[in-house]
Amino acid sequence: MDISSDSTLLVSGSADRNIKLWGLDFGDCHKSIFAHDDSIMCVQFVPDTHLFFTGGKDKKIKQWDGDNFEHVQTLEGHHGEVWCLAISPNGDHVASSSHDKSLRLWERTEEPLVLQEEREMEREKEFEESIAKGEQTTIPGEAASAETGMAGKKTIETVKAAERIMEALELYKEETTKLKEHEIQCKLQKKKLPPPKMHPLLEVYGNLTPKKYFMQVLKKVKSSELEESLLVLPFNYILDLLPLLENYISSGLEVELCCRCLFFLLRIHHGQITSNQLLLPVIEKLRHGTIQKVTELRDTIGFNMAGLQHLQRELEAGQEVQFFADATGRLKEKKKKRKKTEAKAVLAMAT
Repeated sequence: MDISSDSTLLVSGSADRNIKLWGLDFGDCHKSIFAHDDSIMCVQFVPDTHLFFTGGKDKKIKQWDGDNFEHVQTLEGHHGEVWCLAISPNGDHVASSSHDKSLRLWERTEEPLVLQEEREMEREKEFEESIAKGEQTTIPGEAASAETGMAGKKTIETVKAAERIMEALELYKEETTKLKEHEIQCKLQKKKLPPPKMHPLLEVYGNLTPKKYFMQVLKKVKSSELEESLLVLPFNYILDLLPLLENYISSGLEVELCCRCLFFLLRIHHGQITSNQLLLPVIEKLRHGTIQKVTELRDTIGFNMAGLQHLQRELEAGQEVQFFADATGRLKEKKKKRKKTEAKAVLAMAT
């Protein structure tokens, strides 16, 4: 525990991980705050203020505002439990000792501290930690099993991949809307107008069309993270993604990748997709187009496999002929050498 310099506040911390602020005028508890993830080992007021620091077994040092009951900032650097704190008389320095056998000196800087930014950074960190420690996502309609499951789980990479897919979808929608509006204006004015300015990202990638740009983004997602990235997408993005996949499949562009995405989305969002009347024409097109394109792709692969097997047999047959041709040539050379040696032996015996 510690008492402020003006003797109006008392702060206490304990193993229940809470700090309590007490008013010394009437002895009442002003506020109880859940402060650390483990036992609180030390508390210390900054001289001449109602700001105070706490240290805990969770390896963190935290600063608090005793008037507004707010968390100001967190100081992280120790690798063990924080045992005690000491603050300089002017409040510019904080010394801390830890179970990791280290002393650390913290210095106040001139950089302004914005509490909203600190809260935002803490929320982002908590979100990333929850993702890293998150439970395995369960596909609706499938029983969770301890032995079998998806090959992976939601990570920061899959969330970032999902964000890139959503951004690419938004860009595709914006650019296609601009192109449609341009076509309408050309028809109304009955002349060819200059095309609208392309998005800077499309210009950077060499004036790609929005359709090709989205496919590039989708192809860059790691194969092991594709399903988890699609699982993170909100359903309103699925409504835009299904017609785009139908467009890709009907064009014969990356049929295998599109079918993989399509079948996974249908399996995950089957109930919502089948109950949406707007998606019925798209699903009907996908049903016919997917079967046709997959059949064509299978026939192409079968034809290529048959061609490769024919070339392999031709190559093996040619190698066998060459092998026997070399063998007969060597046999003839051996016979010639034998005849020469026999002739020399006969001449030697005659002499």
